[in-house]
Amino acid sequence: MIFLSDHMKETGDILAGFITGRLFVENGTVGIQRSNGEEIYLGEGDQIEVRNGDEYQPVTTREALTAKTVEGWPLYAGLYARVKLLDESNKGMGWL
Repeated sequence: MIFLSDHMKETGDILAGFITGRLFVENGTVGIQRSNGEEIYLGEGDQIEVRNGDEYQPVTTREALTAKTVEGWPLYAGLYARVKLLDESNKGMGWL
């Protein structure tokens, strides 16, 4: 269920210049899947923040790849994230 407050937070993130969506980790890559299904692959230079309650936690791509749950799943996968693309090499690499 999406609450109005979540929509308002996401709108603020978009207005601040962030790309928003769900973080994914697969086959040694980290990316963000936007609500329209577009996937954008992230690089080391990109600024990634995942929402932890009402606060944002900065995460590097290395941390996203290596942090695991007790069961061995990627810890940050599936979380709401906002990203500023700073790594020029991955701009325009999103696919539907």
